[in-house]
Amino acid sequence: MKREMIPTWEELERHKKLVPEINPAAVIAMLGIKQAGEDVQQEILDVLQREYHLSEGRFCALIVLHQNRVGVAPSQLAAKVGVTRATISNMLQRLAREGMVDVVPAAGDGRGKVVCLTARGVAFMDEILPPHYLRVTRLMEKLTEAEQKELIRLLHKLGS
Repeated sequence: MKREMIPTWEELERHKKLVPEINPAAVIAMLGIKQAGEDVQQEILDVLQREYHLSEGRFCALIVLHQNRVGVAPSQLAAKVGVTRATISNMLQRLAREGMVDVVPAAGDGRGKVVCLTARGVAFMDEILPPHYLRVTRLMEKLTEAEQKELIRLLHKLGS
């Protein structure tokens, strides 16, 4: 569902009369980045949900675990995925029941735990990631490679 939340240039110019520091181009650019990101994310999430029955959180957790083959503490995983410890705990219980992850004691820490993908989890991610990255590639084909590199540069500049 596309939301129409980006104000017009004229509307922003009216607001600028009250608050002269408002920069209409900055507002429109930022809201445009947000809307484009949401649109791309929704297209990706629709496919993940429909084809693989994956929520955004589960997919993000699996990606983090796929990138960290030696394992990750549940608290670190929660932080990397951007969810609470309670949420990650419930998610890990379900993933463990499905045979996707193992939660094992941390070496040298009797109370700590480490989460790792199982062989089944690795195989699943190795199967779904190439078509996922192809979908992302196709979504980004609206921009030339030079434009994509410029966008990366600008997003890094904006994020720092």
